[in-house]
Amino acid sequence: MKKRSIIKLSVWSSLLLNLCICFSFASPVDEWEAFGDIAFEDGFALSPLNTKIVEEKGGWEKACVDTLYFEKQAQKPIWKIAQWNSKHDLGNTLPIRNQDGSITYANQGKKVIWNQDGSLWLEINTSQEYDKPREENEPWPHLLIEQNFKSQPNIGKVKQLNFSMEIKLEKCERKMSDSEYNPKLHTAQTPFYFVLRNINSEAPDFNTFIWLGIPSYDYRHQQMTDKETISWDLDTSTYIYNVPQLPVWGNITFHDKQWHQAKVDVLPLIKEAIEKMKSKGFFKDTTWEDMEICGMNFGWEVPGTFDAAISVRNMSLKVIDK
Repeated sequence: MKKRSIIKLSVWSSLLLNLCICFSFASPVDEWEAFGDIAFEDGFALSPLNTKIVEEKGGWEKACVDTLYFEKQAQKPIWKIAQWNSKHDLGNTLPIRNQDGSITYANQGKKVIWNQDGSLWLEINTSQEYDKPREENEPWPHLLIEQNFKSQPNIGKVKQLNFSMEIKLEKCERKMSDSEYNPKLHTAQTPFYFVLRNINSEAPDFNTFIWLGIPSYDYRHQQMTDKETISWDLDTSTYIYNVPQLPVWGNITFHDKQWHQAKVDVLPLIKEAIEKMKSKGFFKDTTWEDMEICGMNFGWEVPGTFDAAISVRNMSLKVIDK
C-alpha cells in the first residue's frame, strides 16, 4: 500500500513539474505584436510615383496604382510600397515565379522579391533614374515598405516595446566618379522610421508627430555610431529624431553583407526622444498617454547614383502592456 502511494505521489509531482515548466516558458498574457503580416504573404499596395497624386486623390487607397501579390491574393494587404520620385512604375508589372518558389516584380529602376522563408529583397537602381549626379534641393528616388498599425502602442500604457528586425546588404555599387561624388549630397541609405503621434483630441498638441528613426545602412559610414541626430523634415514639416545605432545593432558593419539583427526595447529611446523634443518646444503639452506609435516605414532613400539592394526579415514590435 505504501509503495502504491509513493508511486502516485511521484506521478503527481511529475505532472506538477511539467505544468510549471510549461507556464514558465509561456508568453506573457499581456504581450502582443504590433506588426501585421510579418512574412509579407499578403503582398503590397503600390503607391503612385508622386506624393502629390495621393493628396490630389484624397488618400492612399484612392491613389493606389496596383497590388503586388505574393503567396495570397484574397486578403487586402496591410503593407504598402512607396516608389516616390521614380521614373519607373512597378504598376502593371507581371510577377515572375522563380524555381525556388520566390516571386519577383521588376523593371529598369527597381526589383522586389518575396522569398518563401518570409524575407523580402528590395532593390533600387538609380543609375536608371538620374541623368546626372543629383544636385542640392533636387528630389531623390525612394523604395519604402510601410504599414499603419491596426493596434497602436500607447507610450504611457506599456512596460516594454521590444523591437527586432534582420537585414542584409546585398549590394551597393556607386555609379559616380570620385570627382562627381559629394557625401554631403549623395548616398544610399535604409532608414527605419516609427511615426510617433499625439492622439489626444483634447490636447493642444493633437496630431503633432515626429519620425523616430532607427538608422541602419548608410553608404557613407562603415561603423555604427553612438550619437543621436535631430533634423527637420521639410516635406512633412516635423522633426526626425534618429536614435544612436550602437544600442540597437551592436558594433557591427553592414558592409560585410551578412545578416544582422536589431534587438532592443525602444521604449526608453522613445521617451528620451520626446523629452528632447520638449526641450525644443515640441510636444510641450504632451503626456506619455497622449503618444502612440501609429505606423512605420523602412527601405531605400537614394539621393545619389547607386545600384543597391537589401534583404529584410522578421520585423517585429512585441508590446508588453502595464
